Amino acid sequence: MRQRRRLPSDSLLLCALGALAFSACRSDGQAVLVLVVTASGSPPPATALTVTITNASGPSSQVYDNGGAPLAFPTTLSAELPASAAGEVSVDVLARDGSGNDVASGRIAALTLAAGQSTTAYLSLSCGSADCLVDGGTGVPDGGGPMSSPRCGNGRIDPGESCDTAVAPGNPGACPPANCDDGVACTTDVAQGSGCTLVCRHVAITRVTPGTPKDGCCPPGATFATDPDCSPTCGDGVIQSGETCDTGIPAGQPGACPTPGACSVSDPCVFTLLVSTGTCQAICMHYQVNQPSSGDGCCPPGATNAVDGDCPALCGDGVRQVQSGSVETCDVGIPPPAPGSCPTTCDDGNPCTTDFLVGSGCQATCVHDLIKSAISGDGCCPTGATRATDSDCAATCGDGIVEPGETCDTQAAGPGACPSPNGCPPSPSVCLQEVFTGRACSAACTLTPITSCGPVSDGCCPAGCTALDDPDCSPTCGNGAVQPGEACDTAIPAGTPGACPTSCDDGDPCTTDLLVSAGTCAANCQHLAVTAFVAGDGCCPPGGTLAVDADCAAVCGNGVVEPPVETCDDAVDGSCPTSGTCPATGSCATSSVRGDPATCSAACVVTPITACVGGDSCCPLGCTAASDPDCSPICGDGVVEAGEQCDRAITAGFPGACADTCDDGDACTGDIASGSSSDCSRHCTHTAIVACLSGDGCCPSGCTPATDTDCQATCGDKKVEAGETCDPPSTCPTTCPDDGDPCTTEVLVGDPADCNAACRHVPITSCSGRTLDRCCPTGCTAATDGDC
Repeated sequence: MRQRRRLPSDSLLLCALGALAFSACRSDGQAVLVLVVTASGSPPPATALTVTITNASGPSSQVYDNGGAPLAFPTTLSAELPASAAGEVSVDVLARDGSGNDVASGRIAALTLAAGQSTTAYLSLSCGSADCLVDGGTGVPDGGGPMSSPRCGNGRIDPGESCDTAVAPGNPGACPPANCDDGVACTTDVAQGSGCTLVCRHVAITRVTPGTPKDGCCPPGATFATDPDCSPTCGDGVIQSGETCDTGIPAGQPGACPTPGACSVSDPCVFTLLVSTGTCQAICMHYQVNQPSSGDGCCPPGATNAVDGDCPALCGDGVRQVQSGSVETCDVGIPPPAPGSCPTTCDDGNPCTTDFLVGSGCQATCVHDLIKSAISGDGCCPTGATRATDSDCAATCGDGIVEPGETCDTQAAGPGACPSPNGCPPSPSVCLQEVFTGRACSAACTLTPITSCGPVSDGCCPAGCTALDDPDCSPTCGNGAVQPGEACDTAIPAGTPGACPTSCDDGDPCTTDLLVSAGTCAANCQHLAVTAFVAGDGCCPPGGTLAVDADCAAVCGNGVVEPPVETCDDAVDGSCPTSGTCPATGSCATSSVRGDPATCSAACVVTPITACVGGDSCCPLGCTAASDPDCSPICGDGVVEAGEQCDRAITAGFPGACADTCDDGDACTGDIASGSSSDCSRHCTHTAIVACLSGDGCCPSGCTPATDTDCQATCGDKKVEAGETCDPPSTCPTTCPDDGDPCTTEVLVGDPADCNAACRHVPITSCSGRTLDRCCPTGCTAATDGDC
């Protein structure tokens, strides 16, 4: 049974998780995530789920507590995220039991949520090293898929078991009584195995054994004259005490005895036995087939194709099928990262591959295409590309291009060429000495002012020196006149011809302005051309590009890709993509060129396909075979498809929901189960009980209290008989506890005084509009039900 749950909204995740109950969280453009938490088999009972959604802003968690009651799987959670939080997220779910112990977990590593759209995702739980195997529904389970080892007593039928001791007697999957007594005297009842392997074999007694004491059996063809266990009044047209029918009653009338062929049932999971043919004790017995056996046409309760070839091999059954005609690359019912699970992300961590998903459902597989083209911004530097042709490449000394982090390149010619240690240009001033620094592509020639006064003449009068401490300084400096050997005089007022400069800014950002010999009569300005690529100095030196200097303008067609202005350069072969040159994207995305190669703005843009449309070879997330012919049928997608008897994700009460129990509440039918909700093969068969047989709770037509004690129900006799649900009255319910499912309404019917009081959990199937009841029934939307 599918259950749509609402996480409480009492923490920081009012809009990130389960916040549909808060109108303040509603905003246009929000992303809606419908998360179906599934499992297949037998996990320990879980009473709470912790859900964590992580996006670029970090993780946010919320706890759903079922009030201590065990959760039923699959269970559906809803989350709304504001448009600002949409994008790629990861989803983690941790299941805990009533004591707070971690019992199972599951994860979706990468999921893209689009603003303004609803996305449905499936997450399977895993119990440590073993899968959690459950089928859908609440109440008494009927069994599940394969596990690594059977666990007798866990309430589910695992491989190697024919029943489970924890299933309540009378429910499908319950173990038979140890004596295997079916209540019919003319069958030999034999028990085989024990515990969860106990199987009852029933063989009809067909003849009288001479000397046998009275055993209550009237075998086929016997009469009172040949066997005292036969009725002496058989054939009088009236059902007497000790008879189940009467041979004198015409066929088709109530009380008529069954004949060969009248007991047949079309369900292969029903073993039929006609006992005491031709006597007034004739009765049709219907036994449920529980033993997995390929080839008999029956898929027993809890069995899967892994243990019984008669069970359907369906996508989503938790088993990767490899048989002819049903080859699967994975199975969506196997939780990642277990072997055979379907990929949830195809990122191989290699930026030089384009990673995409091919196929859908259980044919999904990852493809990794090697990137060979130089495309800036994709994180890959393919073979043969350089920083100039692909901004994702690292700077490479010796490639002939000055790149970020380099002052020059050893293979460059003209601007950007590296100087040699002895090849620095002559200094323009005797007071500036040339210094060679760095090596290879970090080599540079720099001019350093001479600052020390000295007694030896070198032609330079450093700043602050005089003729007293440096012979190159003028002895007449400061006399107010420019003398021979002087460039100026410090005593001449500023602004007057011959005055010494105190600053040298020429207003050109591409020159370095130096005041040499400041404060002396040799003071002069040197304006040196800027050759270093330094962002923020306002200068783009010769040979510079936007790729190495932010002060340079991008030039389309200069043979260099200059991000962020350019995405390509049309002078570089293959740099700018054109129609048909973008990398492959798989069937569920389209790649197109945006921008223009002529402006060096062309780039490949990938757009995911989200529409459920047939013929495009894509099955987008949230689509099913019913809405998109390109999708494969999947057990657990909420739609009954080819090969399925039901679908475990359909809410109870709706057509196609998997029955958690085959008990139809009618004592006069024999309820036989087959298949499992976990592989969507659940099917119920109900055979009518027509024989007058005491103790089965049924009083068929034609029977009387004299022939069937079930025809006289007496409230208070401490026996639950036909028409009763409890006895004595003190054991009858007076109130109905909440079953923990918000999609059911608890209703008390009957009266304890009449021994017919019972609780009914009625599925909610109508949309509640703005009334919030924590239930979003199948088919409802946010527009028709505030809980969706």
